Amino acid sequence: MANEPTVNPRGLFDRSTLGQPFPAVSVTIERGRIIFFCEVLGECDPLHVDLAAARAAGHPDLVAPPSFFMAIEADAIGELKRRGQPTPMERIGCDFRYLLHGDEAYAYRGQVYAGDTLSVRMRVTDFYDKKGGAMEFATLAFDVEHPERGVVISATRTLLHRLPALEGAQ
Repeated sequence: MANEPTVNPRGLFDRSTLGQPFPAVSVTIERGRIIFFCEVLGECDPLHVDLAAARAAGHPDLVAPPSFFMAIEADAIGELKRRGQPTPMERIGCDFRYLLHGDEAYAYRGQVYAGDTLSVRMRVTDFYDKKGGAMEFATLAFDVEHPERGVVISATRTLLHRLPALEGAQ
């Protein structure tokens, strides 16, 4: 991705994790969780909070708003923790003293409804450096899949470490 070396001797990310998938995690979307999420955000579209309105519009249940991916991801990571498995941030070696949020992108391929049971797949897709190695980046990919409708959300998140200055460097 970047023109700089793929190995940063100062880097904190565990680059041996590149390409490694995480175990798939099953997440069931609860109606009350969608309603609560919308209340917190001030989202008042009836498709998200009123079952009768959602059904009248042809949906089988409440429609999760696009930003609900964050709740799905949190549930999937929580499930990994309950299983005693490392989270993506633990696996790649995030050091929270230097960690910053870089970027995120979403591709919505279908609706997520209350009552859906979805499979969340996560993997490490890239590592690269910028600023002469003073910043290192890691990209994680997420696919949220319904067993019949296929992938409904694809997302990427880029995290970065702003590395401490080398001792004696000017």
